[in-house]
Amino acid sequence: TSFTIAVSSCALFSQETGDKGVAFPFVKALIMVNQRLTELVQAIDEQFVIVVIPTDSQDIVLLNNNITKHKLNVDRVCEITGEKTLLYHLNEIKPVLYLSTNPENVRDGINAGYGAATMIFPQKDYHEPSDEKLHVAFDGDGVLFSDESERVFIEQKLDGFLANERKNEDNPLEQGLLCKFLEALVHFQQRFKKSKNASNAKCPIHTYLVTTRGTESDGIRALKTLKKRNLEINEAFLLNGANKGPVLKAIKPHIFFDDQMRHIKGALENGVIGAHVPYGVRNE
Repeated sequence: TSFTIAVSSCALFSQETGDKGVAFPFVKALIMVNQRLTELVQAIDEQFVIVVIPTDSQDIVLLNNNITKHKLNVDRVCEITGEKTLLYHLNEIKPVLYLSTNPENVRDGINAGYGAATMIFPQKDYHEPSDEKLHVAFDGDGVLFSDESERVFIEQKLDGFLANERKNEDNPLEQGLLCKFLEALVHFQQRFKKSKNASNAKCPIHTYLVTTRGTESDGIRALKTLKKRNLEINEAFLLNGANKGPVLKAIKPHIFFDDQMRHIKGALENGVIGAHVPYGVRNE
């Protein structure tokens, strides 16, 4: 099984200068995971397939030059034409994740049913994470899960939401659009765990759930949902309504996915790259 990650050229490189863009550290870490997969004793063909989709105006020659200059081992560069639009390419490659800095393109991806996010670079305090390990942080509702509980929260406020979670603690939440990407990460983590080559088998992927759900039924339901789907998260932070920024600052992920701009802003203020998922009731 190969899992395709689509990245727009505007996220990978600066359009003006060709310098590293907001998605560059994340893509570099994905390439590191691919390299580590090939080094396992039972080397496997499976890996992340990295596809670059140019922004409309992108000069394809310039894009290929930038990829070569930065020694990025990507699998494919698409070409956008009148017939071959962004959606044409997404439908052809069926990515588990599509990243761009163009909110309109991301919405098109979301509306077509793909896990997609708009990447935003922090204004200050950013230090590029080590590319020896890929660290990925997810929000729960509207990201890994559907927005069903968020709708209850908006309609019935906190008390109604908590009552709903108590009642449904054992009923898993529906899948969100980023669930497929987490499935891919977990799949590769399992491959490292099963490898007989202990020295190289140390897993280079670490995942986090960072949610404002608390430690009562609301948080328990989120964890039970992941368990029922066999989606092991390495660390879960149940913040009970507290600001996510300080936790994100401490864990320093390559990328943090959330459906609410206020939490993305909390990430950016703490030097963490945010990926806004414009899905669900919070974005209507």
